[in-house]
Order: sequence, then structure tokens, then C-alpha cells
Amino acid sequence: MNKVKLLSYISVGLLVINISILCFMFLGKPKHHGPPNVRDEVIEKLELNDNQILIYDELIHWHQTEIMKAETEMLRIKMQLYGGLAKGFDECAKDSLIAEIAKIDIEIENIHYQHFQDIRDLCSESQKVEFEKLVLQIAKHFRPVMKKKK
Repeated sequence: MNKVKLLSYISVGLLVINISILCFMFLGKPKHHGPPNVRDEVIEKLELNDNQILIYDELIHWHQTEIMKAETEMLRIKMQLYGGLAKGFDECAKDSLIAEIAKIDIEIENIHYQHFQDIRDLCSESQKVEFEKLVLQIAKHFRPVMKKKK
């Protein structure tokens, strides 16, 4: 066997191996299911009717809008706070900004609590029994997102 034939066989073999690896990587991977859809989970567990689902969707929209406003304001204040490091904020200004951040944090918790209360008020008496079982599980979705250390 001459060198050209040998190199041709090796090249074809490496090509087949590469294609096999790519197929395995893209086609053989198990499908990753994203985080559970809290909305659908609540609808299913509480067995909400069509009218309740419409109202629930409005509650979700209100909740997301209010949280976004509060988080945007918190970010604005945090930018002031940490921007003050370069300017040399005095202790009083620093404490004032931190107090504003704490107020917004309290506001965010009140928004979450009101959202849960609104969902509970939407439920019939039989659904409220299921809501009580579900509420602590749902509350986990409103915790801060923690990044994994690498």
C-alpha cells in the first residue's frame, strides 16, 4: 500500500469519526427541560377555570410589572451607591442610599406577598385547600437567583 492510499484511508476514517462525534453531541443529547413553568403549574394544581385563568394572567402581568419597576429603581440607586466609591461618598450619603435599597427590598417582598394573596383570593374554597399546599412550593420561585460557583 502506498503512502497516498494510506493517508486517504486515515483521512476518511478521521472524517467519519468527527461526523460521528458531532452527531452524538447534537442528536444524542437528552433534551434539557427548562425551569418549571410556574403559571401552568399553578393552573394545573389549583384546577383554575377559564375565567380564573384570565384573571390569573392579569395578576401575573401586574406582579411582573411592579417587580420590574422596583428592581430598576434598586439598580439605579445601587449605581449611585457604588459610583460614590470613586467620588468618596461620606458615611451619611452611603447610609442613606443603603436605606433606600432596603426600602425597595421591603417593597419587593410586599409585592410578592400581595401577589400570593391575590391568587388565594381568586380561589374557591376547595381550591384554597390546594393553594395552602402549593404556596410554599411556589414561593421558592421568587427567591433571588443564585449563581453556581465554577
